[in-house]
Amino acid sequence: MELSERQKKKLMEAMKAEMIKQAHGILIADKMIKVSGKRIKLPLEGRELDAVYYPAFKEDGSVESELCPLIVGFHGGGFLFGGCAVNDAMWVAVTKSLHCNVVSVGYRQSPEYDWHVCLKDSADAALYLQKHAEEFFSLPGFIYLMGQSAGANLAAAVCLKYNLDRLHLSPGEGFDDITLDSEEAPHILNCIMLYPQLDGATPPDEKGSGTLAGPVCTIFNELHCNDGNEKNPLVSPTYATSEMLPGLPNTIIVYSENDNLRTEAMNYAKMLREADVPVSEMLAEGMPHGYFESGFKIPTSFEMEFLGENAQELVDSGALHEWSVKTLEFIKENLSI
Repeated sequence: MELSERQKKKLMEAMKAEMIKQAHGILIADKMIKVSGKRIKLPLEGRELDAVYYPAFKEDGSVESELCPLIVGFHGGGFLFGGCAVNDAMWVAVTKSLHCNVVSVGYRQSPEYDWHVCLKDSADAALYLQKHAEEFFSLPGFIYLMGQSAGANLAAAVCLKYNLDRLHLSPGEGFDDITLDSEEAPHILNCIMLYPQLDGATPPDEKGSGTLAGPVCTIFNELHCNDGNEKNPLVSPTYATSEMLPGLPNTIIVYSENDNLRTEAMNYAKMLREADVPVSEMLAEGMPHGYFESGFKIPTSFEMEFLGENAQELVDSGALHEWSVKTLEFIKENLSI
């Protein structure tokens, strides 16, 4: 029997309440779990953000003795789930493979905070970390941004925001703007995006099949932006105009084959190429959305739910780990250094 609109709405509200409850639990765990790096606070204007600093580890567990590039990392989770410490094994693997230091940023999230705050936290953190790169044993003068899913959205939006400032453009008529701590823009050398969420305006059920299809993504979008800015390029970078894109940094995009967000990411890559932005793309064959975070550890039951029906097979066969390693190799090969 088909549900009425009222019944569907009640189910969505119940699912939203359960997701928010789960998100709060993850945030509590994020503050308590043991990390391989060092927990720090980023002192930004009017607030402090939790973060984890990962030095550039070598394969033997020692730390690189020379200055390395600095990656500013933004976790995924639909702007609702996750935190700066939950992807510990992943960030350690990143430091070892890319020979970079990493600061994983705990930006503020929904439902308490909307897209303005997520973006402002991320953009201000990038600027702060460039200014203080030497405190993190990093090469001064440039940084890389890296994120997965919602975190990849933030990496793209931060690059776009600072590019708009440089070009003296606004996100578009009728859209809210966002004021950052400084007019000075960081020098972002690479923008690394894994299965990015780049279109918060198109209903998820119109994006095709994949492991992130369904009401979960709808709830993510509604909590992140419900003020009419869904087509603001700083919320949905695929709505950027051609004049907003020239000058963006070298961009590396990895798609998951079993992901309904794949098409919007491919469209954004096409937009960047047409604007003469250097772009490298890779398709992770057979992989679900979120594979990279889980590829260097044993996924939790919560993470297994998001990895789809054949998640256990991907873990047991080693495919999840193999594609995560391939992803790091691809990123390393295409970095602008």
